[in-house]
Amino acid sequence: MKKLISVIASALLATAAFQHAAVAADAQKAQMKANSEKMEAQATANKKKAEAQSDAAKAQASANEDKASAQADADKKAAKGTMATTAAEASGARNNAANAQTKANKKMRDAQTKADRKKRDAANDANVAQAKADEKKVEAQNDANKKAAEAKVDAAKKQ
Repeated sequence: MKKLISVIASALLATAAFQHAAVAADAQKAQMKANSEKMEAQATANKKKAEAQSDAAKAQASANEDKASAQADADKKAAKGTMATTAAEASGARNNAANAQTKANKKMRDAQTKADRKKRDAANDANVAQAKADEKKVEAQNDANKKAAEAKVDAAKKQ
């Protein structure tokens, strides 16, 4: 009789240990999957952020080129004033130079405004990408937690 009780107790302990190991394995698998999904979401967000920063840098470089070109045109017209031989030519050259500088200033402001807008949009895109990644990470962790809890409930029912 004692042997029979001992065998039954051993079998119950082995079954409980096996169930506990299965629950732990399921929970671990779910957590590994969640970790993988979280890393993937962050990698996607990082890629989108890098693309946004690259776009912003390109926009600023383009703006700088536009500004330099506009200023060079204005400087060229201003230089014509120094070659004037008469007062009328000098006056005309000064007017042309002033108009060219005004146009250059407007082009520079417009180019910088465009670059700033692209930088703002890029920063917004990066923030949206990070928010989506954070949301996916939370969802993945919640799924893992839910699976672990379900596994514990199933194991408890089987005992």
